[in-house]
Amino acid sequence: MHGSLTASAPSAKTGSAETRSSRIEFALLVAVLLVFSEGILPRLLSSEPSAEGSPLLRYLWLPVYAVTFAAIVWKIKDVAQTCLRLPFLMALLAVCALSFAWSIDPGLTQRRSLAIIMTTAAGIFIGTRYSWRTLIRALAVTWFIIAITSFLVGALSPAFGRDMEIHAGAWKGLFYEKNQLGGHMARAVLFGAFLIIMDRPYRLYWAALVGLSGLLVFLSDSMTALLGLVIGLGVLGVAAIMKRGIAAGLAVTWLAAVGGAAGLVVLVFFPELVVQALGRDLTLTGRTDIWATLMDFIAERPVLGYGYGAFWDAGSNPGNWVRELLQWDTPTAHNGWIEVTLALGLVGLALLTFDFLLTLWRAVLSSVSTWTGVFALAFCAQFFLFSLSESASLQQNSIVWLIYVTLAAKLAHRPKGLIAVKPVRPGLPRRPMMQT
Repeated sequence: MHGSLTASAPSAKTGSAETRSSRIEFALLVAVLLVFSEGILPRLLSSEPSAEGSPLLRYLWLPVYAVTFAAIVWKIKDVAQTCLRLPFLMALLAVCALSFAWSIDPGLTQRRSLAIIMTTAAGIFIGTRYSWRTLIRALAVTWFIIAITSFLVGALSPAFGRDMEIHAGAWKGLFYEKNQLGGHMARAVLFGAFLIIMDRPYRLYWAALVGLSGLLVFLSDSMTALLGLVIGLGVLGVAAIMKRGIAAGLAVTWLAAVGGAAGLVVLVFFPELVVQALGRDLTLTGRTDIWATLMDFIAERPVLGYGYGAFWDAGSNPGNWVRELLQWDTPTAHNGWIEVTLALGLVGLALLTFDFLLTLWRAVLSSVSTWTGVFALAFCAQFFLFSLSESASLQQNSIVWLIYVTLAAKLAHRPKGLIAVKPVRPGLPRRPMMQT
């Protein structure tokens, strides 16, 4: 990708120097994203999934946080302007930082609050610093590396890369369980498909990413991931049709409304047909039992919760009571919204909801005239879907939360340097173009 992966367009005088420095910066960005990807290092350094990981892994995060802090100081004015446009996110972080005061484990909450603050700070800096073009390509390259490595691990080392117990034969690649691999690869399909449309010179590479990632979604045997893949591609497809003109847009809107209404009727009145078709049960693989049990614990601390990151710790009495009641070593709530409510109560849930709705609204407004808005809208749809079955919201050292914050930061600014659609001239088709 010679001359294209730049943070900004080089000037005539310093073109080659800026190109070299931009390539180095791009490589560092990909390296940071790989660290946040929850693959490779966590699996190699810790035999069990946990928020803290191994002691060595916790120490390895320190230089990442140090670089993040230095980057924030370097671009403090730009970052501060972005933060002012994200009021609900800033308030949510403030509640996280203060939650040690009422946490059931103050020391643990302080450590994990620092981690989520630095993860969010990294997302804000990346969203403020880099262009849409650089950002989306960096994410796609990151997922390409993860996809290739996960495929090789699953193919060459089944004992490490596949589930041999609960979901025998399902691929998990570099991750602890199959749903992680499936969810990440569904996002990779979205990134690749978007770049096939917008980054034509390299669409063969992105087509390979879509093909490999799509294969891994099927091999992971994750129905949520498969649904996320369909939703992501569906948003891109609908947007492509609607941008062809008013008639096509109205037709798509009508079909979507009819299809959505029909799907809602089936889901409400005949849910067993849906879950049977997906090869699952009405408990969503035991998730509904977890959620029902957790409602009683939320009722005990409804306003401010149990403190950020404290509920599921091994020494947590409430967490251990849940495990005892369910007769299962439950690691998380398996629902991002419930997880945030456990940690920060209804106050935290309200702030997260308002921040998501604000980001979604900005994505909708941006999608009217830009393709990057469509991309952000598709990611928001996937984020919401996965948050219903995974504890992906407000998770420290997580690339999912990092990407969400990055896109929120990008959308917080007025449209500038977006991927737009060229005006239509008589007799010529409408073509998208990639801008810096």
